[in-house]
Amino acid sequence: MDVELRQLRVFLTVASELHFSRAARRLHVSQPALSQQIRALEKTLGAALFDRSSRATELTPAGRVLLDAAPRVLFEAERAQSLVTQAANGAVGLLVVGSVGTALASITPRILRAMRASFPDLQLEVSQQDTAAQLVALADGRLDVGVVRAASPTATVAVEHLVSEPLLAALPGDHPLAGEDEIDPAALAEEPFVLWPRPLGRAFFDIITAYCRDHGFSPRIVAEGADIETQLGLVAAGLGVSLQPAYYANLRPPGVVFRPLSGEVPMVSLQVAWRRNDHSPAVAHFVDAARASAP
Repeated sequence: MDVELRQLRVFLTVASELHFSRAARRLHVSQPALSQQIRALEKTLGAALFDRSSRATELTPAGRVLLDAAPRVLFEAERAQSLVTQAANGAVGLLVVGSVGTALASITPRILRAMRASFPDLQLEVSQQDTAAQLVALADGRLDVGVVRAASPTATVAVEHLVSEPLLAALPGDHPLAGEDEIDPAALAEEPFVLWPRPLGRAFFDIITAYCRDHGFSPRIVAEGADIETQLGLVAAGLGVSLQPAYYANLRPPGVVFRPLSGEVPMVSLQVAWRRNDHSPAVAHFVDAARASAP
């Protein structure tokens, strides 16, 4: 059985009019051509749909069943066509997104709002991941797109700059330097440090250690945290000081104060990253939204 959607639309027109001449006028075809289409549909279905034995045209029991089912078939067919078109345009489906915590405290929410406004039927699955994990997941195909920090492009993953902010000193609220308007980085030389483990973000770790060496010392790392909440919690507990991107000041963690550093300060970049060979429209939409969300 091979029923065409066009045949169902013709059938519904005749069923609504119960008059072949009026239905033919509505469809802008001749009555013989319309009758031929209905006979072809009846032959395909193996059942008479209209009773033409009297002056009035009436639906047969089989016709009444088709009258009930046909609108649902047409709706689902049109819905499927719409979904396929939207999927081809990147407007539906699933987009798996990674983001460093820095970006979740700043630019990522703006990107997600823009995506939701433009593509409400596109499902966004968002997880917080460090830069190193995102680069691996992108290369492996477990992430579609990511917002990373201070990353270098690879043969597999493209990276594009979005926004930069300076490093700040993160201090326990009762630290002697907490009352200063600006911190001389040399004043941190004897302080214990709380930092990210280098494997979670080599480029960012190297920015911090190089900055410290430029001011005459290597940071004495006493604790590491795999996420920013852990690190700031350790700072609040008084285990040490830290150097963090200014984005994290938006978190306003209790027991931690952020102070600007004097002199020339490294800028930390947030970037959007995606697979070079991924030509998905949804990924392209996310990259465009990221560009538009950057200041």
